Amino acid sequence: MTNQTLELDWDMLQMEDFRFKKGSKAREFFNRIGKNLEEKSDPYTKAMSTPREKTIVNAKYSGISANQHLFSVSGYKDYIRVENKSVENKYLKNLNINDDIEVLITSVDHDNFMIKGSISEIYENMAHQSLKSLEEDAIVTANIKSSTPAGYDLEIIHGGATLPGFMPNTLAGINKLHNPESIVGMSLPVMIESYSKEEGTYIVSRRKYLKTLIPEAMSNLNMDDLYVGHVTGTTQFGVFVEFNECLTGMIHKANIQEDWRDRINEIKPGMAIEFYIKEIIKDKIILTQVFRETLWDTLKSGQIIDGKVKETKPFGTLVYLDDETIGLIHNSEMEKLKRELNPDDEIKVKVLAIDRQSRKIFLTIA
Repeated sequence: MTNQTLELDWDMLQMEDFRFKKGSKAREFFNRIGKNLEEKSDPYTKAMSTPREKTIVNAKYSGISANQHLFSVSGYKDYIRVENKSVENKYLKNLNINDDIEVLITSVDHDNFMIKGSISEIYENMAHQSLKSLEEDAIVTANIKSSTPAGYDLEIIHGGATLPGFMPNTLAGINKLHNPESIVGMSLPVMIESYSKEEGTYIVSRRKYLKTLIPEAMSNLNMDDLYVGHVTGTTQFGVFVEFNECLTGMIHKANIQEDWRDRINEIKPGMAIEFYIKEIIKDKIILTQVFRETLWDTLKSGQIIDGKVKETKPFGTLVYLDDETIGLIHNSEMEKLKRELNPDDEIKVKVLAIDRQSRKIFLTIA
């Protein structure tokens, strides 16, 4: 009997009105294949008893059919089917036919002989667990996808997976962003604020992350450097400026450059502005646009100047030359003075040398 005839006989055996006759070829055929006929009439009976929902199995990739990725598992008589969608495809980019991969069985439909699965859920579940175990101040990366009136839709990149997230406008920066669209498309470090079970979304904060940068940024400020920032707001007293990504300072009206003082209301949020650091009082940064010449700019070797003793060290005496500038009289130079020096003693000194790179001034008794 040829293969073609075998297929034809098989189809006949499936017909409802077919009757076996004693001694017929069909009866002989049925006896010969025995149990195979029973299995063929319900090919999924055994297979569907094996897969279980919410279990992870090792599978081989078999390709794409009917817009579904097919995965075969030894002992299963049907493929595990994974939707050919971007949420799954990003984990299958480098997969070749017969490559091994773990697949999560998401549903088993016995009536329709269908096993559905997911690759993305494995990575996402692991990422969820990993995020839950992170320290409170842990930093993750967020891809900003789009802006909405309330904030930003984003993807959190963690543990090889991408998870949905949202960042409210109030948490997008140290101050309100003057151009909300400016961060769309960017990958930014953020910190987890909370998790919304209802939305299945993480709430994240860039503001919280930026605040962690403030102590180091403050310590690196230099009074002599020219800075550039952006206006965040104005009052009748002056202008607030954001700079160095995480810092905010104020330029008092008296310290705004002269041609802007009488039209401070024309200074708008988002405008770029140049300034110097005037002073730092605890956590407040006072800025100025009025450049003032300092002693460092005019001091010369050989110059004689009045000073005031700050303190005495084992290696010499530190002397204030003005409120911000300090010089050193080395012990070897103190022999010229016939008395001991105490803090706040006034003394006339002469500049021996100036090391502008290390900002050190060496003095002697005048």
